[in-house]
Amino acid sequence: MFQQVIGSIQSFGHFAPEQVSAIVDRLSLLHLKKDEYLIKEGQVCRTFYFINRGCFRHYTTQDNGEEATLNLFIQGDWLLEYRSFMTRQPAENVIQAAADSEVLALQVLEFHQLLKLSDAFFQLGRILELAIQNQDFQHNRLSPEQKYDRLLHSKSELLQCFPLKYIASYLGMTPETLSRIRKKISS
Repeated sequence: MFQQVIGSIQSFGHFAPEQVSAIVDRLSLLHLKKDEYLIKEGQVCRTFYFINRGCFRHYTTQDNGEEATLNLFIQGDWLLEYRSFMTRQPAENVIQAAADSEVLALQVLEFHQLLKLSDAFFQLGRILELAIQNQDFQHNRLSPEQKYDRLLHSKSELLQCFPLKYIASYLGMTPETLSRIRKKISS
Protein backbone atom coordinates (compact mmCIF):
# COMPACT_ATOMS: atom_id res chain seq x y z
CA MET A 1 0.00 0.00 0.00
CA PHE A 2 2.86 2.39 0.70
CA GLN A 3 5.10 1.56 -2.29
CA GLN A 4 3.84 4.44 -4.46
CA VAL A 5 4.18 7.05 -1.75
CA ILE A 6 7.63 5.74 -0.77
CA GLY A 7 8.73 6.04 -4.40
CA SER A 8 7.41 9.58 -4.52
CA ILE A 9 9.11 10.51 -1.25
CA GLN A 10 12.43 9.06 -2.44
CA SER A 11 12.16 11.19 -5.59
CA PHE A 12 12.50 14.31 -3.41
CA GLY A 13 15.93 13.28 -2.18
CA HIS A 14 17.67 10.43 -0.45
CA PHE A 15 16.04 9.30 2.78
CA ALA A 16 17.47 6.56 4.98
CA PRO A 17 15.13 3.61 5.67
CA GLU A 18 14.43 4.84 9.21
CA GLN A 19 13.51 8.28 7.84
CA VAL A 20 11.11 6.72 5.33
CA SER A 21 9.58 4.72 8.18
CA ALA A 22 9.17 7.91 10.23
CA ILE A 23 7.22 9.45 7.37
CA VAL A 24 5.09 6.39 6.63
CA ASP A 25 4.25 5.98 10.33
CA ARG A 26 2.71 9.47 10.27
CA LEU A 27 0.48 8.86 7.25
CA SER A 28 -3.20 8.15 7.70
CA LEU A 29 -5.37 6.39 5.14
CA LEU A 30 -8.62 7.93 3.92
CA HIS A 31 -11.19 6.38 1.61
CA LEU A 32 -13.50 8.64 -0.37
CA LYS A 33 -16.41 7.69 -2.58
CA LYS A 34 -16.96 9.37 -5.92
CA ASP A 35 -18.25 12.95 -5.44
CA GLU A 36 -17.17 13.13 -1.77
CA TYR A 37 -15.16 16.19 -0.81
CA LEU A 38 -11.57 16.08 0.36
CA ILE A 39 -11.64 19.84 0.97
CA LYS A 40 -14.85 21.87 1.11
CA GLU A 41 -15.25 25.59 0.63
CA GLY A 42 -14.83 27.26 4.03
CA GLN A 43 -12.65 24.47 5.44
CA VAL A 44 -9.03 25.20 6.37
CA CYS A 45 -6.58 22.83 4.68
CA ARG A 46 -3.99 21.52 7.14
CA THR A 47 -2.92 18.38 5.29
CA PHE A 48 -0.81 17.14 2.38
CA TYR A 49 -2.52 14.34 0.45
CA PHE A 50 -1.01 11.63 -1.75
CA ILE A 51 -3.39 9.89 -4.15
CA ASN A 52 -2.80 6.20 -3.73
CA ARG A 53 -5.78 5.31 -5.93
CA GLY A 54 -8.38 7.41 -7.74
CA CYS A 55 -8.58 10.97 -9.03
CA PHE A 56 -9.63 14.42 -7.84
CA ARG A 57 -10.88 17.66 -9.31
CA HIS A 58 -9.91 21.02 -7.79
CA TYR A 59 -12.46 23.65 -8.73
CA THR A 60 -14.13 26.92 -7.81
CA THR A 61 -17.69 28.10 -8.24
CA GLN A 62 -17.83 31.39 -10.11
CA ASP A 63 -20.22 34.26 -9.39
CA ASN A 64 -22.52 33.05 -12.20
CA GLY A 65 -22.80 29.64 -10.50
CA GLU A 66 -20.65 27.80 -13.04
CA GLU A 67 -17.80 25.60 -11.89
CA ALA A 68 -14.29 26.29 -13.20
CA THR A 69 -11.78 23.46 -12.95
CA LEU A 70 -8.47 24.71 -11.54
CA ASN A 71 -6.56 21.45 -11.57
CA LEU A 72 -6.97 17.71 -12.05
CA PHE A 73 -5.07 15.13 -10.01
CA ILE A 74 -4.55 11.42 -10.60
CA GLN A 75 -2.98 8.45 -8.85
CA GLY A 76 0.57 9.25 -7.73
CA ASP A 77 -0.04 13.00 -7.39
CA TRP A 78 0.28 15.10 -4.25
CA LEU A 79 -2.47 17.63 -3.64
CA LEU A 80 -3.71 20.23 -1.22
CA GLU A 81 -5.71 23.44 -1.30
CA TYR A 82 -2.59 25.60 -1.54
CA ARG A 83 -3.93 29.06 -0.69
CA SER A 84 -5.82 27.79 2.36
CA PHE A 85 -2.84 25.68 3.44
CA MET A 86 -0.38 28.57 3.23
CA THR A 87 -2.60 31.29 4.74
CA ARG A 88 -4.48 29.05 7.19
CA GLN A 89 -7.63 30.74 5.96
CA PRO A 90 -10.84 28.98 4.88
CA ALA A 91 -10.67 27.52 1.39
CA GLU A 92 -12.47 29.35 -1.40
CA ASN A 93 -12.13 26.30 -3.66
CA VAL A 94 -13.13 22.66 -3.47
CA ILE A 95 -11.30 19.37 -3.98
CA GLN A 96 -13.68 16.54 -4.85
CA ALA A 97 -13.16 12.85 -5.65
CA ALA A 98 -13.97 12.14 -9.29
CA ALA A 99 -13.90 8.38 -8.61
CA ASP A 100 -13.76 6.11 -5.58
CA SER A 101 -10.38 7.04 -4.16
CA GLU A 102 -7.81 6.33 -1.49
CA VAL A 103 -5.44 8.98 -0.19
CA LEU A 104 -2.62 9.01 2.31
CA ALA A 105 -2.72 12.11 4.49
CA LEU A 106 0.17 13.86 6.24
CA GLN A 107 -1.02 16.49 8.71
CA VAL A 108 1.04 19.68 8.85
CA LEU A 109 1.67 19.08 12.58
CA GLU A 110 3.15 15.68 11.74
CA PHE A 111 5.31 17.36 9.09
CA HIS A 112 6.61 19.82 11.71
CA GLN A 113 7.46 16.89 14.01
CA LEU A 114 9.49 15.35 11.20
CA LEU A 115 11.39 18.62 10.74
CA LYS A 116 12.35 18.53 14.42
CA LEU A 117 13.84 15.06 13.91
CA SER A 118 16.12 15.98 11.01
CA ASP A 119 16.83 18.74 8.52
CA ALA A 120 16.65 16.03 5.84
CA PHE A 121 12.86 16.27 6.03
CA PHE A 122 12.97 19.79 4.59
CA GLN A 123 13.18 17.99 1.24
CA LEU A 124 9.52 17.10 1.74
CA GLY A 125 8.74 20.75 1.08
CA ARG A 126 8.83 19.75 -2.57
CA ILE A 127 5.34 18.36 -1.95
CA LEU A 128 4.18 21.98 -1.97
CA GLU A 129 5.78 22.53 -5.36
CA LEU A 130 4.21 19.39 -6.81
CA ALA A 131 0.80 20.13 -5.37
CA ILE A 132 0.62 23.57 -6.94
CA GLN A 133 2.16 22.66 -10.27
CA ASN A 134 -0.56 23.64 -12.62
CA GLN A 135 -0.19 23.50 -16.34
CA ASP A 136 -1.85 26.93 -16.28
CA PHE A 137 -3.93 26.10 -19.31
CA GLN A 138 -6.56 28.72 -18.51
CA HIS A 139 -4.28 31.74 -18.49
CA ASN A 140 -1.57 31.05 -21.04
CA ARG A 141 -1.49 32.27 -24.61
CA LEU A 142 -1.57 28.89 -26.31
CA SER A 143 -4.27 28.22 -28.87
CA PRO A 144 -6.95 25.66 -27.93
CA GLU A 145 -5.23 23.11 -30.21
CA GLN A 146 -1.87 23.76 -28.54
CA LYS A 147 -3.40 23.38 -25.07
CA TYR A 148 -4.92 20.04 -25.99
CA ASP A 149 -1.69 18.86 -27.61
CA ARG A 150 0.24 19.87 -24.49
CA LEU A 151 -2.20 17.90 -22.33
CA LEU A 152 -1.85 14.84 -24.58
CA HIS A 153 1.93 14.93 -24.19
CA SER A 154 2.17 15.88 -20.51
CA LYS A 155 -0.79 14.22 -18.77
CA SER A 156 -2.80 12.12 -21.19
CA GLU A 157 -3.96 9.95 -18.24
CA LEU A 158 -6.41 12.73 -17.37
CA LEU A 159 -8.46 11.81 -20.42
CA GLN A 160 -9.08 8.36 -18.95
CA CYS A 161 -10.17 9.67 -15.55
CA PHE A 162 -12.31 12.74 -16.14
CA PRO A 163 -15.37 13.66 -18.20
CA LEU A 164 -14.66 15.92 -21.16
CA LYS A 165 -16.53 18.84 -19.54
CA TYR A 166 -13.92 18.88 -16.73
CA ILE A 167 -11.06 18.56 -19.20
CA ALA A 168 -12.47 21.44 -21.25
CA SER A 169 -12.85 23.63 -18.17
CA TYR A 170 -9.29 22.77 -17.09
CA LEU A 171 -8.03 23.78 -20.54
CA GLY A 172 -10.04 27.00 -20.43
CA MET A 173 -12.33 26.20 -23.35
CA THR A 174 -15.89 25.09 -23.96
CA PRO A 175 -16.77 21.40 -24.30
CA GLU A 176 -17.81 22.09 -27.88
CA THR A 177 -14.39 23.51 -28.75
CA LEU A 178 -12.70 20.50 -27.17
CA SER A 179 -14.93 18.14 -29.14
CA ARG A 180 -14.03 19.90 -32.40
CA ILE A 181 -10.31 19.68 -31.60
CA ARG A 182 -10.53 16.00 -30.70
CA LYS A 183 -12.48 15.26 -33.89
CA LYS A 184 -9.96 17.19 -35.98
CA ILE A 185 -7.00 15.32 -34.42
CA SER A 186 -8.61 11.88 -34.80
CA SER A 187 -9.34 12.35 -38.51
